[in-house]
Amino acid sequence: MNSKNGKFSTFQIAKACGTSRSSILRLEEEGFISPSFTEYSTGKRYYSFSDVARVIQVMTLRNFGLEKEIIHRFFDGHEDYQICLDVLQERLDNLTRIIRVVKSWQNANEDFRTSRKKIGAVRCYCKKRENNEPLFDFLAGTFTDAISQGLEINITKTPFLQIFPRPGTGTYEIYACIPVLDELRNGIIQIPSCRALAIQWRGSIKNQPDILKQIEHEAEASGFSGLKEFRVLAAYDEFTAKNVDNDIKGLQFLIPEE
Repeated sequence: MNSKNGKFSTFQIAKACGTSRSSILRLEEEGFISPSFTEYSTGKRYYSFSDVARVIQVMTLRNFGLEKEIIHRFFDGHEDYQICLDVLQERLDNLTRIIRVVKSWQNANEDFRTSRKKIGAVRCYCKKRENNEPLFDFLAGTFTDAISQGLEINITKTPFLQIFPRPGTGTYEIYACIPVLDELRNGIIQIPSCRALAIQWRGSIKNQPDILKQIEHEAEASGFSGLKEFRVLAAYDEFTAKNVDNDIKGLQFLIPEE
């Protein structure tokens, strides 16, 4: 402890906390600590014991992965740990979801897995497929069109294909749907919420017509006869984007209940 009024120097705090002087000064710049006094002749700063405790708290919270803004909210909220818990719980939920997805890729095969789920309403820029362009090239091209038109993409939603079987023909009417935040207008529609049968699948998409027929068969086996509509979402690898540019894709087929 420094003899000057029982305060600690920047060097002493840095050494005690296992960090650098510049890190201590940065914490001061960020408003976490404040020197009790500054020596006029040398510019040296001296801090109280409560500042040492605050440095340790901030470093601990940062080791938890919390950012400056969250830590400030924690202290501004009279050290309400619920603020930290809410953020950490959200990250845990997200990490759990990512682990579940990666495990599904690890164990992936061409079997179908079905479940029921609720789909929220979504506003989309939609474009009809007019030729035999490969489905995911068409989806990527429509995404490019949306950007070129200056639309604001809703990055919290996944682009998808909306497919309407033409009864008795073995053909389909297909639209690419890009979620956007823009107002409704020509080319931008609101697709309502619904409950749906969700079919998970992963494999090669080279034989796309055969995949669609398999989906229709799987839907019929789950009690959906006379299929009128389904949607196809491509779940890409969030870390390497490897599922964007090759023929192996993890797909989710959503079949709205009537």
